[in-house]
Amino acid sequence: MPSLPTRTLFTQLVDDAAVFPPGNFSLSEAIDRRSARRGTPASDFVGPLLLPPRLIDEALEDHSGLVIAVIGRKETPIAQVVEAAGQVADASGHALAGVEVAAVDGWERVLDLEVPVAVEVPAGAAGRELLPTLAEYSGQVVAKLRTGSTPTTAVPSAADTAAFIAECVNVGIAFKLTGGLHRAIAHTTDGGDQFGFLGILLGVHAALLGNDVVAALTTRDATSVGDQIRALSEADAVTIRNVFTSFGCCDVLDPIHDLADLGLVPERTI
Repeated sequence: MPSLPTRTLFTQLVDDAAVFPPGNFSLSEAIDRRSARRGTPASDFVGPLLLPPRLIDEALEDHSGLVIAVIGRKETPIAQVVEAAGQVADASGHALAGVEVAAVDGWERVLDLEVPVAVEVPAGAAGRELLPTLAEYSGQVVAKLRTGSTPTTAVPSAADTAAFIAECVNVGIAFKLTGGLHRAIAHTTDGGDQFGFLGILLGVHAALLGNDVVAALTTRDATSVGDQIRALSEADAVTIRNVFTSFGCCDVLDPIHDLADLGLVPERTI
C-alpha cells in the first residue's frame, strides 16, 4: 500500500465558504454542517467559516462557538468589514480568524483590527504589480487570487497563475486562493479548465525550487501528482504551506473526499 503524505500539507487548508456561490448554503445549514464535522478525523483540514458582513449578526446568535473570517468583496465598503469584524472580535464565545478585502482604496483600515488580512488582487500583471506593496505588510497580510470564474471574470490562465505564485515567492508574501478548487487534480468542466489544489501545492514547491510552475499546475496525471505529493517531506510541507495558506471552497467535503479517493488520507468524512 502506498505511503501517506505528511498531514501538514492539508491541515487547515480548506476555508469554509459554504454560504458563498455556487454552494449558497443558508447560514443555518453551514453551521449545522460544521457541527456535524466537529470531532471527525478530517475536521482538522477545515479552516474558519467565511461570512459576509450581512450575516454576522445572525451568526453571533449561534451558541456553538464559531471561528469566523469576515469577507468583503470589491463592492463591500471597508467600513462594513471593519464594523462586522469588530463585532466578532468582541463577541463572547466566538473567534475572529481574520478578514478578507479587495485591493481598493482604504483597505489598509482593516490592519487596525490586528488580525490576519487577505487582500484580493486581480489576475494578470495588474495584480502582480501590487504584490511588492502588500509584501511590506508580510506577517499580517497575504495576497488573495480568485481562481474560479464569476459572471464578470474568467478562470485565470495557467501562465498568469504561475506568474502570481512565482512573484509571491519572489517578493516574500504568502497567498490564499478562492473559487474553482473543489477537485484535487486539474480538469475541465463546463466552465472551462480548472486547477486542482494538489497542483497548486506542487506549483508552490516548483516555484520555491525555480522549476516549471505551469507544468505543476496543469498536469492531469493523478498517479504522478499523488506520487509527487507523497514524496514531499515534512520540511517541504511546512515551507509550501507557509506560502500557500488556504483556499476557500463552498463544499469542503469535495476536496476532502478527493484526497481520500486518491489514497492520500485514510478517511472520508461525513
